[in-house]
Amino acid sequence: MDKEFCMDATGSNDGKVAYKSPRWVQAWFLGRSRDRWKQKYRELKVAAKRLQNRVNDVTKSRAEWREEAEELSRRVQELEAQNAVLHEQTAALKKGGRGAGSRSGR
Repeated sequence: MDKEFCMDATGSNDGKVAYKSPRWVQAWFLGRSRDRWKQKYRELKVAAKRLQNRVNDVTKSRAEWREEAEELSRRVQELEAQNAVLHEQTAALKKGGRGAGSRSGR
């Protein structure tokens, strides 16, 4: 337990690593790894573009719905104001008398 383990990065080979697999196998493996990484990146790029388009569509749709809701709200306020005026007119006619109101217009 008193032994110290020295983890030297250079080792005894002066930094050279002796690979056991042939170069063509290493090249094949690294090429396959690169191709897989590129394919993964392409797929992620397509997914990101699809999601960005979705966000843009939803944002546009919300803006259109918001405009429509505001327009309808304005229309409701106008109609409520007209309705209040009509109620006042009918109340005035009832108060003044139905017969007198209809004859005064002739």
